[in-house]
Amino acid sequence: MEKGEYKVNDNVITINGTEYDPSDLSEQQTYWTMQIQDLQQKRQSIQFQIDQVSIALDSFTNLLINSVTNESENIKEKINV
Repeated sequence: MEKGEYKVNDNVITINGTEYDPSDLSEQQTYWTMQIQDLQQKRQSIQFQIDQVSIALDSFTNLLINSVTNESENIKEKINV
């Protein structure tokens, strides 16, 4: 685990490679722990949404490119007739 990392696993909090029992934390530290967990969940949810938007954006971009390419080919065919 890299310095500055925070992880909760099996009721153990790991900070910078050192394990802590949550019951040993102060009220303020427990509050910060809850904030961190909430923010991690939000980040995961936002990343999930970014993935969805990225795929949708790519799909619409490809649809437009294919549409324009097909129109150009149709126009070229009509001109060559």
